[in-house]
Amino acid sequence: MAEKQSFVQIVDRLTGNVERVADMKEIEALSVEDKLALARTKTLYVVSHKLEPVIKVEMRKVSISAPVSYKEEPAEQPKQEMPETQAEISIKPTGKGRPKKIG
Repeated sequence: MAEKQSFVQIVDRLTGNVERVADMKEIEALSVEDKLALARTKTLYVVSHKLEPVIKVEMRKVSISAPVSYKEEPAEQPKQEMPETQAEISIKPTGKGRPKKIG
């Protein structure tokens, strides 16, 4: 039967970031002074699994050969009102994905 491993998650108190996840045997092998120094500035959590991220992000540098220019959006024009001769159509949702016209 496989032996259950225990890991220690070392978290920096100031930033709250996980510094690393170490094996419990590695922590036990440290000297008393090293353990005390580690416990002063870090918070230690015992965890049962060591998880690693699945997603890897890569940034690539691309040289731009032409200058980039952005189009300026024109100022919004006032909305034109509908003529009063046309009857207004009210729309009632039916719940099937498309509105039902009532007129």
